[in-house]
Amino acid sequence: MLLIFSTAFCRAQGINFATTSWEETLQNAEKNGKQIFLYVRATSCRYCRQMEKEVFISRDVIDYYNGNFISYKIDIEDKGAGEALAEKYGIKGFPTYLFLSKNGQKLHQSSGAKPAADFIRDGQNASDPNTALFPMLTRYEQGEKSPELLFNLSNALSYYMVDDNPKEKVTEEYLATQSADELASERNLRFIFGAGLGFKSPATVYLLQNQQKFVGLFGKEDVEKATQRIMTRTANMAGRTNDLVLMSELRKVAVDDFPDSVKILSLLQIYFYGGRGDWLNYGRSTLKYGSTVGAKDWQTMYETGIYLKTFAKDPETLKIGVEIMDKVLNLNKNYEYLCIYAQLQKKLGNKEPALKAAEEALQISVAKGADGDDARELINELTATHK
Repeated sequence: MLLIFSTAFCRAQGINFATTSWEETLQNAEKNGKQIFLYVRATSCRYCRQMEKEVFISRDVIDYYNGNFISYKIDIEDKGAGEALAEKYGIKGFPTYLFLSKNGQKLHQSSGAKPAADFIRDGQNASDPNTALFPMLTRYEQGEKSPELLFNLSNALSYYMVDDNPKEKVTEEYLATQSADELASERNLRFIFGAGLGFKSPATVYLLQNQQKFVGLFGKEDVEKATQRIMTRTANMAGRTNDLVLMSELRKVAVDDFPDSVKILSLLQIYFYGGRGDWLNYGRSTLKYGSTVGAKDWQTMYETGIYLKTFAKDPETLKIGVEIMDKVLNLNKNYEYLCIYAQLQKKLGNKEPALKAAEEALQISVAKGADGDDARELINELTATHK
């Protein structure tokens, strides 16, 4: 019974991270013939906390990592040894998972929040020269350009957080090795859909021009979300740089490649104004969209409401924000949306509707057992002003 309890307790603790110095950890790895797993975290990182609470305590993860690695963790924001070690290995983001050989040579690197199975796969990839990032990069830089190497390297580069990540170039080189029939294979469709590259990359161009081919694998809704996100993200960037040529290219793609081009054109205008910080036209275009082709799209209207609540100052723009949030609340009333509506009304000096919305928000939070601090603060401010 004591053995069972002890085993269960150890598993509950998660991955067994060494408490020795980094130099001692390297020595122990060489002595025991084990690879090293270096976990780079930050106290401020919510994805780090998510991995630690949900994935690192998985029995499969614990068994795999404790059985195959000597593990070590550092805080990249500690302004000391952790930050110095991260700099030594060129690590700039978090959470980062760096895998080294028993001799301390870099084998593989990954990052981000992910399910336990994918996290275990990171460790497995580190042990295979055909999937380990750094051996593949070496072969690539030495001139090898086989389709399989390019495919595996592009996938590995998706989680490589560096300024000069060659993923887009590698992906373009891989796609160039594939025939039209090969591009339409399930493996390549999944590869292209998950590439996450820029608007002008060949992978993105293929996705936008062949959306129907992806519907069977990912469903119409997910394909629409993915392609719409590419378009709106690029329009926002065009707004930030005032790139009218890029906006013209986006409009052409919207007309040529989207069945509901009117909706996409409207969204492009919204996100262009948002990127430019033109809050009046941003609000106007969102309100027009929400009154026509986007009448059911409360997510886009809600996002505009947040920005107008935060940045709008003039009464005309704030009134538009109130109208937009009215539409959102008619579609999907919840605590957060009521608070945004109340804050917009408060900025306009409309105390009664602001107080009414804040009180309704508080009722919702109490019913759900949430804290409701924002609503309480609003109510206190509004009632204190009354007095």
